[in-house]
Amino acid sequence: MLKIALLFVSIAVASGAPTRSLNQKLVVILLDGFRWDYVERENAQALPGFRRLHREGVRARWVEPIFPSVSYPSWTTLSTGVYAENHNIIGNYFYDSSQQEAFELFNTTASSNAKWWQHAEPIWATATQHGRKVGTFLWARSDVPIKGVLPHSPLGFVKTAGAEILGTNLQRTVSMLEDGYDMVMLYNEHLDNKGHDYGPNSPELKKALGEVDVQLYNFLQKLTERNLDDTVNVMIVSDHGMAETGLGSGVTYVKIEDYLDLNDVSLIVGGSFSAVVQVSPHPGKTDEVYQQLKQMPGVDVYLRDDIPVAFNLKRGRYLQEILLVAKSGFIIRGSEDSKYLPADFLDHISSGSHGFDGEKNSDMRTIFMAKGPAFMKQYIGEPIALVDIYQMYAHILQIPAQPNNGTWSRVRSFLTDGICSLGEVGW
Repeated sequence: MLKIALLFVSIAVASGAPTRSLNQKLVVILLDGFRWDYVERENAQALPGFRRLHREGVRARWVEPIFPSVSYPSWTTLSTGVYAENHNIIGNYFYDSSQQEAFELFNTTASSNAKWWQHAEPIWATATQHGRKVGTFLWARSDVPIKGVLPHSPLGFVKTAGAEILGTNLQRTVSMLEDGYDMVMLYNEHLDNKGHDYGPNSPELKKALGEVDVQLYNFLQKLTERNLDDTVNVMIVSDHGMAETGLGSGVTYVKIEDYLDLNDVSLIVGGSFSAVVQVSPHPGKTDEVYQQLKQMPGVDVYLRDDIPVAFNLKRGRYLQEILLVAKSGFIIRGSEDSKYLPADFLDHISSGSHGFDGEKNSDMRTIFMAKGPAFMKQYIGEPIALVDIYQMYAHILQIPAQPNNGTWSRVRSFLTDGICSLGEVGW
């Protein structure tokens, strides 16, 4: 059974910390696939939007991803502050074997099934329940009620292209802030799309970063023009980084069927072009399948009970019996067969990929940066973890944080009154 430990709330007055205004607002911008070094590797004159955030606010040296370092689990961790094994969104694709139901990244009907979303309460639900007015733009499944609660203006994930949609939604955000919204959460996948299509070191990725920066710069300028700087906090977050995996990158593609008899398994989740794959053997075939897969080069193979604790995944209720994890420099490939989930990307090769173990592949690291009245200025903090970010939402909005896996001591230094936390909460 999960044990929940609540630490006591620190008192600002006793510590001499400044008193925080009750009417601070929060905008959270999730830029998918933003590797930790994308801004720093550009020259100092480039990217005026991100540079302004650096100049006027805070940033972490980097953010450690969760495992697996893929989108839906990471979006859910950013929303809840808990690991994948606790919120149970364990991949972009996964399968409930008991009910024979699949979760699929681009299948809105499947991903909107309310059953997937009841294991951990996202910040928008908590904020709404505590009287905060919340809007979302393309953020995960924020359009699915949590215990009957929806944001005031919910728009969940659908696939989009380009940075212009971010600009449009940021313009709407300014109006919403003036209209009494306390929190707006936005998502954009432009960088992730270009990273997959062309690779993280490509000219196309660099161009996309500049296009996103233009939208960010315009938004920050608009906040200043509308005299919102004194009340609005802006956080830029991401879900994971990106590694080079295209043809000519030196990556080795390892084909599952070269080592596995497909007649021995009922399902392979994520095996078309992936760093992480789940395999469900037929009854009585687990040991045989495990021994076959152990022969795959560049791939760590785990029985479910042997999955490393450090992955924070093994208690996930929808895991299959065997987990494959590609090492850096390797990608797991599949072929045309109905046993694959998904079955529609089998001929695709991505020039950039993610999903790898972040402890062993620094390309999976991502970002946190922020500015506003709640944050210090010109401050660079030590690395934090993806699970740590959630606590800052609750702190700024002055609402109770739900049980989470974050560590308050890792983020308090970013905040002007970080000593006055809402209490560190752990699973």
